[in-house]
Amino acid sequence: MRQLKPEVVEQRKKDLLQWVIHYYIKNSRPVSSSLIAEESGMGLSPATIRNILQELEDEGFLHQPHTSSGRQPTDKGYRFFVDYIIDVQRLASGEKERIEAQYRDRVEELDTLLSETSKLLSKVSHGAGLVLSPQMRDQRLRRLELIPLAGKNVLAILVTEAGLVRHWPIRLGFAPAARQINVLNRFLNDTIRGCSIKDAQSLVLSHLQKMEREFQELTVLADELLREVGHIVTPDALYVEGADNILSYAEDIGDISMVQSLMRVFNEKRRLTGLLEHELGLDPGFPAAGAQRPRPHVSIGAESGLPELKDLSLVTTTYKYRDRVVGVLGILGSKRMEYSRMMSLVDYLGDMVSRQMSAWEEEDRGG
Repeated sequence: MRQLKPEVVEQRKKDLLQWVIHYYIKNSRPVSSSLIAEESGMGLSPATIRNILQELEDEGFLHQPHTSSGRQPTDKGYRFFVDYIIDVQRLASGEKERIEAQYRDRVEELDTLLSETSKLLSKVSHGAGLVLSPQMRDQRLRRLELIPLAGKNVLAILVTEAGLVRHWPIRLGFAPAARQINVLNRFLNDTIRGCSIKDAQSLVLSHLQKMEREFQELTVLADELLREVGHIVTPDALYVEGADNILSYAEDIGDISMVQSLMRVFNEKRRLTGLLEHELGLDPGFPAAGAQRPRPHVSIGAESGLPELKDLSLVTTTYKYRDRVVGVLGILGSKRMEYSRMMSLVDYLGDMVSRQMSAWEEEDRGG
């Protein structure tokens, strides 16, 4: 009896595993040896197929839900599949054109860009689109302005160099005069332009302390404003669109309690934000300036670190501003997702967001 070379046996096993996972992703049905013999076109006998399937099950790539049923992929199996196709990502040119058409005339500032991106990720993937905005404390300021409302109330407007816009009401300890507001606005924007938010307060106060006594109230006003800026909370730091699409995968997730737990994760956002910040690598710091944006990263099931996502997969990539990684976007969906297409999609959109932010900077310079 002719013995096959070990590398041929191994390649045949990989080809069969790839076929099984691709079939399962497409049809959501456990795959039997008879089905493989009939439809795979691999030219293997049913006995050979059964032996290979048993080996793949023993090695943890497949499992059999019931004795009489076919096999379906484990997380380890999906990981093999993702690693196998990572070099053959494709996104059709027609799909790229449709994506770019979604952006035209709809993204004039960063908040809108990130919100539209999360919607587009959800729409194209039929999963949940996630986009984490640049972290406010590390942003450099372009403008910080106060607008008087009534009495002790003012409206603060903050614009960062990356195009992030925030506005929020502040109630001060005293009613500022219009002249004080105007003087402070001019002073602030002369002093803090290009300064990071976390450094702005100490910089402004050190300047004010050197000025005449008549600016004492102005110092109090600046102190209150910048304390607010220093503690600013941005509830829209994470944009999530299409969370309800996950409900269509309820059969993959399990019982109703798991679905409810997953929905709580979406509603709270905090843990999802932490997960994406981990992907971003914010701790201990950003990647070095000039570093290339990495390829899409896939977390399958428990690899995400969140128990509620154990039946889902997360595909993420980062986006850049001035050659620095500042945010992350991704798709959360079924383990049966079309991985090659989803990786291409997040990679393409990550590049598009980076290009749009660079285009705004060029427009500002031209202006």
